[in-house]
Amino acid sequence: MFDVQNEYGQLRHVILGTGLGMKPEADPKLQADLPKTSSVYSQPDPAVTEREFIGVLEAMQKLNIKVERPNLVNSPQITDQTCPRDIGFVIDSLYFKARSRFASRNSEHQGIDHLLARFEKNDQIEIPKKLFLEGGDVVLAPGRVFVGLGARSSREGIDWLAGVLQKRNIRREIIIVPHDVLHLDCCWNVIDCNLALWCEDATGPFMDLNGQTPLIDLQTIPVNRAQQAALATNVLAVGPRHVLARDHPICEPINHSLADDFGFSVNLLSFDCVPSIGGSFRCATLPLARG
Repeated sequence: MFDVQNEYGQLRHVILGTGLGMKPEADPKLQADLPKTSSVYSQPDPAVTEREFIGVLEAMQKLNIKVERPNLVNSPQITDQTCPRDIGFVIDSLYFKARSRFASRNSEHQGIDHLLARFEKNDQIEIPKKLFLEGGDVVLAPGRVFVGLGARSSREGIDWLAGVLQKRNIRREIIIVPHDVLHLDCCWNVIDCNLALWCEDATGPFMDLNGQTPLIDLQTIPVNRAQQAALATNVLAVGPRHVLARDHPICEPINHSLADDFGFSVNLLSFDCVPSIGGSFRCATLPLARG
């Protein structure tokens, strides 16, 4: 069954993206819609990208995590299948098939449908057409769901999610986080029960569904704009106080702080190709079970 209560419990089952099948040119529609904070990019080398993915795979296998990969989808629409987090996400026992503004992203789901076919259909919910919500904009914390409002997710999608959770008796406070980056996890990531990585410059005022200011009682590690652009927030927790993080000079102060100030085990991995197109470890993984 699907089981993801938070972002930091022991990772047990995950879908990891792939560098294989990457097209030489990026989707021009995606490029045209990038936020002003995101640089226009060119596609990285597929072989190098997959080599970095294999490094992530091997690190996870050493931790006895069940890792599955997408099937390659033969579609001219799809430019890469590196970031499965954006096309789906789990909240508690429910899987949400995300809805993107872009056909190329929605088509990627064909590559993981065979993996999800083993799970109960009643636990899988597809976001309706004309409502937009991608998994990179959904970050879990105890009793809460932080949902990004930005380039890829709409307020209508957030309101729909709140209604579904209520109907399914999932009692979580929805906290909306306006931001000016690609996804929320590029500037805000909860990595322990009371700790988050946060680029405050990239976010607007946090608010609840009624526009009121909620109490945010998490301790935060400040991330500056340069570190945010290098995806320093976009680490992946593989267990309590244990993260996979990018081995990169700009991310180094954050990685050191996690280890030295907060007692995290930090697996530093070479991971430059996916960050070059806007994502990192969290974007490249879709957890199906934790804890």
